[in-house]
Amino acid sequence: MGIFNSKSNYSDINSSYQNINTKELNINNQDNNISTELIYASMKGYTEIVKLLLENSKKTKIDVNIQDKKGNTALIFASKNGYTEIVKLLIESGTDVNIQSKYGFTALIHASMKGYTEIVKILIESGADVNIQLQTKDTALILASGKGYSEIVKLLIEAKADINIQNNIKNTALICALRNGHTEIVKLLLEKNNENIDSQDS
Repeated sequence: MGIFNSKSNYSDINSSYQNINTKELNINNQDNNISTELIYASMKGYTEIVKLLLENSKKTKIDVNIQDKKGNTALIFASKNGYTEIVKLLIESGTDVNIQSKYGFTALIHASMKGYTEIVKILIESGADVNIQLQTKDTALILASGKGYSEIVKLLIEAKADINIQNNIKNTALICALRNGHTEIVKLLLEKNNENIDSQDS
């Protein structure tokens, strides 16, 4: 196991890490779940622990892009769980924002479908690909549209998300918004569609 376990509390973990000789610590040592200390801390929202790990990254040779058995990274977990400060720390440390998990999830897709607007904004500004698709062919835009997150839909459209992509059952972002009664999003998508048609005709 790594230095963390399910019975550890925040203060114990913080104290334990500070007492470790970083020259002897293999921070990428994986446990039975193929996790790392960085992944675990990011998943649980231990911001100060993440800071400590990243500050010692030169000595410990942390791989910020390491994936668990399901392909999740520290950034994917932090984005999925809404830990904005951890997302910022990981991006500042050079993590790849476009890594996909086993089923195709990215940090952006998770943040978009959970409604974490600020994280979506940060990821887009950091170069997240807005058109990556899951195995189901869903995109961040399709999922955000279906959930009714209008501000996220605006951000994705502004970032050139393709409004015409269809998922495995032929649903587009517009269809998902229509079927779930999200009027504001339907308006946004129709306006974008009209802009596309006008640009093609000009």
